[in-house]
Amino acid sequence: MNRGRVSSRPTGSRSSTMVRPGASDPEIQTTRETVESIVVAVVLAFLFRAFVAEAFVIPTGSMAPTLQGRHLDVDCDQCGNRFQTGASSENYSPPHQDFQLVEDVTCPVCRYTMELDRSAPDTMFLRRGNSDSFNGDRILVSKFAYQLAEPKRWDVIVFKYPGNAKQNYIKRLVGLPEETLLIRHGDVFVRKSEAEDFRIARKPASKVKAMLQLVDDTARISKRLRAVGWPSRWSQESKVEHGNQWVNSDDGSQFRVTAGGDESWLRYRHRAPWPDDWKAMNETWDESSQTGELPDRYIDGQLIMDYYPYNDSNTQSGRYPGSLVPSQMGSAWVGDLALEGSVLVQSEDGQLLLKLVEGGYVFDCRIDVSTGEAKLTIDNGKRKFVSDDGQTAEVATAKTKIRGAGSYELRFANVDDQLFLWINDRLIDFDVPTTFAPGASERPKYSTNDPLDMAPIGIGGKNIKLQVTRLRVLRDIYYLALELDHDRREYNRFFSTEELRAVITNPHAWKDHELFSQRHEVQFRLEKDQFFPMGDNSPQSKDARLWSTTGSRLSGYDNPPPYVERQYLIGKALLIYWPHAWRPFWPNFSRMGTIR
Repeated sequence: MNRGRVSSRPTGSRSSTMVRPGASDPEIQTTRETVESIVVAVVLAFLFRAFVAEAFVIPTGSMAPTLQGRHLDVDCDQCGNRFQTGASSENYSPPHQDFQLVEDVTCPVCRYTMELDRSAPDTMFLRRGNSDSFNGDRILVSKFAYQLAEPKRWDVIVFKYPGNAKQNYIKRLVGLPEETLLIRHGDVFVRKSEAEDFRIARKPASKVKAMLQLVDDTARISKRLRAVGWPSRWSQESKVEHGNQWVNSDDGSQFRVTAGGDESWLRYRHRAPWPDDWKAMNETWDESSQTGELPDRYIDGQLIMDYYPYNDSNTQSGRYPGSLVPSQMGSAWVGDLALEGSVLVQSEDGQLLLKLVEGGYVFDCRIDVSTGEAKLTIDNGKRKFVSDDGQTAEVATAKTKIRGAGSYELRFANVDDQLFLWINDRLIDFDVPTTFAPGASERPKYSTNDPLDMAPIGIGGKNIKLQVTRLRVLRDIYYLALELDHDRREYNRFFSTEELRAVITNPHAWKDHELFSQRHEVQFRLEKDQFFPMGDNSPQSKDARLWSTTGSRLSGYDNPPPYVERQYLIGKALLIYWPHAWRPFWPNFSRMGTIR
């Protein structure tokens, strides 16, 4: 190897090689060394690609929103929310029979359905908006990672599809060798032998933060909804005396309270409009006066479901603008939620309060502003935290950086039967494990004294003055328990759209309805050197759950078993090094970074 090497032959010596007339020895030597350098560079590049790292392009949305395939970046006409919707069907060029142009999408926050202007011309210096679809993320994969260490659960892996080794797939590693995997109520459980009980497979904090999906954002409120009087999703929990009442700003994006000796709570209800609500409002809307009428129905909230805006385009759901199909609500209730808030504390003492609810379990976080001490409890201490080794505790405590007046960024999450707290994006370490026994996800609860899962998130105060400048609601990924291809269809057909809507909006139906008692669960057994991958976009991912029945349709090859053998692992996905560009050669920097 002599990349850029210096020749050992003395200057002026003659070579026996035939040369073109007029060519001098230094010219020949320089040309040869240039060619050698190029050859060596190419060889090194191939060696690097073969053994160290390789670049891949994501074609589809099976790993969305973690990784984007061909998609559109859309700005909602009503609330201004930026979101992505899948356009994998546009990987083909017309008149290919599989080509379908995405023509309408629905915003995940305000649920407004927009018809896209796909005829808008591309421009060289302006962002193309929703007029064109973009290629998928370009990622770098380490092919050496699993030579040094074993694959870890929740890694994003690239592997050869067992049904056709010429196809490369990318998914998240969920099941490990020599364990039985149970997918139940959106979570993953594992055990090594039949003598053991299943235990939940918990995502580490870094994965939790990366995999949460947006449900609501007070910085993204539709002006039309405010104009017609659509009720805020955040409201005072109950009547309190004057001066202890949460007050919201004119645009509904900010809240403030001067709380006295009694706790004052602001609770979230998922009052998301439905397509027929938007249709009714649009029919009465006067553009000149910016006024309209509220739909004629009682709006008090609904359960948060596994709704994926990435899948909600007309080519994927078969709908048309304004229609009502299960894709616009999801098919399963999600109890693992998170609250993010930007809070301005205007007191030197008092208590800042946070609340999450799942299946009737109430998870409280109380932060003493004067000392910075945070305390976590479940059902006010009636239920205990339980560690993996069986140790129990009624209260988990920790020191935080909250000290008196100031601005703080908060994130409080309940994911995989574990509580997480971040202050200013730093994970708080509690004195005992903040894990608890499974069971909270059985079915949602409601009572006349406490709305519980009808208002599953809260922020409050006691003896404190607060101003909340932004609140965001997020949910965890919900893994559908599918084993056969017809299971996917059953999730949408077992209950009609009208039945689903009637149940998730009526808390009195939750106690006995079969929507919650007949949720699927499925097991997979893995042997030595067998791995089980699933996509983050669970409803649209043809992963190991479905290979045994969809393999031949996917590739034309025999149906593979529901696992990936070690020999088919290519490597670990490291980073998104080049997302789509906004302008020619101007990358979308916000999506660059490591893959969690």
